[in-house]
Amino acid sequence: MYHSAMLKTIVPATLEFKEGVPYSTPYGDIYHAAEGGAGQARHVFLLGCGLPQAWANQPSFVMLETGFGTGLNFLTTWAAWRADPTRSARLHFLSVEMQPFQVDDLARLHAQWPEFSDLSRELLANWPMLTPGFHRIALDGGRVQLTLMLGDAIDCLPQVQAAVDAFYLDGFAPEHNPALWQPSVFAELARLAKPGAVAATYSVMGTVRQGLTEAGFACVKRDGYGGKRHCLNARYIGARKQLVAAASKHVAIIGAGVAGAALAHALAQRGVAVTVLERGKALGSGASGNPMAVFRPMLSRDDNRASRLTRAAFLHNLRAWTALGDSVEWSRCGVLHLPKDEITASRQHQALDIAAPPAEFARWVERDEARELANWPVDGAGLFFPSAGWIEPVTLCRAWLDHPAIQLRTNCTVERLHAHASGWQVLDGEGSVWVEADAVVLANARDVMSLVPGQTWPLHTERGQITQLPTGCLPEIQRVIAREGYIAPGVLQPLVGATYEHDDDDTAPRRDSDLANLARLEAILPGAGRRFDVGDVIGRASLRALLPDRLPIVGAVASHAGLYVAAGYASRGVVWAGLLGEALADQMTGQPLPVETELMRIVAPDRFKR
Repeated sequence: MYHSAMLKTIVPATLEFKEGVPYSTPYGDIYHAAEGGAGQARHVFLLGCGLPQAWANQPSFVMLETGFGTGLNFLTTWAAWRADPTRSARLHFLSVEMQPFQVDDLARLHAQWPEFSDLSRELLANWPMLTPGFHRIALDGGRVQLTLMLGDAIDCLPQVQAAVDAFYLDGFAPEHNPALWQPSVFAELARLAKPGAVAATYSVMGTVRQGLTEAGFACVKRDGYGGKRHCLNARYIGARKQLVAAASKHVAIIGAGVAGAALAHALAQRGVAVTVLERGKALGSGASGNPMAVFRPMLSRDDNRASRLTRAAFLHNLRAWTALGDSVEWSRCGVLHLPKDEITASRQHQALDIAAPPAEFARWVERDEARELANWPVDGAGLFFPSAGWIEPVTLCRAWLDHPAIQLRTNCTVERLHAHASGWQVLDGEGSVWVEADAVVLANARDVMSLVPGQTWPLHTERGQITQLPTGCLPEIQRVIAREGYIAPGVLQPLVGATYEHDDDDTAPRRDSDLANLARLEAILPGAGRRFDVGDVIGRASLRALLPDRLPIVGAVASHAGLYVAAGYASRGVVWAGLLGEALADQMTGQPLPVETELMRIVAPDRFKR
């Protein structure tokens, strides 16, 4: 098994110029030819990869670049794709960058190329916080998918799962950055290459040609650009890969909570027809029906895989929820996390020091600033996540399901699945067929167990009750404040949560659970309980489905072709659902995955057998 040593901190590039051309002092090299960057991008890279002809009338075209740099190759490619009436239906562009530019510097660079101003504006509006790992950025209405991999190419490339049509080898020159041109990098390109995939680069150095040849590429020199005599084309002629089976045309999803709704949306955007079967009379009968949920990332001193997955999903939501428009009720009001004791405070402070993330992602605040942020005399310092906040999950589910390719059917209790030669039947208790589909996804929390007999997933349930406070009782609370529980302001009624009650599946609200939540409130905001009458609070209980490692199960169900699962989202459903829905949709349709392979491994349904 490959264990990556992904960077814990991304150090942005410094913007500087040499004779008017963007230049990197650490590498002692320019970012593009002095004769004009866009011209070089078209001649060396687009023409070198046989574009635009190569993507003509394809359902999807996948490209990988070894150095994002200024983003000029990407902008040039995106512009050429848009201008081509025979373009592929979708364009995937994966690009590695160890030292990305900050958004203001990128804007200054892009000002040199006014022909790309509209595309640059859209890219910059979606530019991610500079944290390590993969960032999937949907552009052009989702038809262009940029997967920006922030980190060292040697760490990132082994984490890519994709079948690539074209490669842009565009790091700094081999003499300035030899690590990017070593045999292990070329071997990774060969692993990812489709049969006949093409690579293009400006470098014709002997070591580059030799490395590509040994990895299974046939190299050809051609006329260079500007002052350079030659550039290089290479076609992959190595071992043929097993091609992905045809994608499903119609998928049935059982469960319309956040897990099912997110996946339905992702599949519909990939051209798949989806039928969603929901047991309840309306959306939000389960945990996704809570009036409010808190979304925030997590920090750990070792930046473990769970932290990395949660960070990637959190940052993805900030872009994706914005793109869903005004129908989603949410607020990036900020989350102030107050540690429960000195030991926890010390660990969190340490984790922050090690990661050194951008201040807009997370920062430490001392007591005075914590009190200012909370608008309340809270006790002690804490961690502040400025872009985190709260969301109303039902509005999110509704927005995800609002797509012409999705049919939502409520009041459908599924009792059994039946596999046959051409797919699956989804049946009710009498044996009548609700729907027939090519593939089925179980997104119905703990009920997944009853539909796959003999499964040994160690899935169990935990009761959770939230407590709504009377309208207007805490007007000064404008942010989410957490400490072994949380208070979220919401639009009208503040909400306090949540209980964790094991081996208990009674969803009727209970007074003692409300009292436990009010004790949490008192520990967060001393004296807040005096603002309302206990008799005026309203409780709501639901069941969380969770696994021993508190991570979900997402992926194909072993030995059941065409059956998938997305369950066990515990108390992080709203955070994880969007990105994991994208990942599972990509897995089901044979598209490049939006997260590192090892992060898919920690949510793999078969991990408990390994």
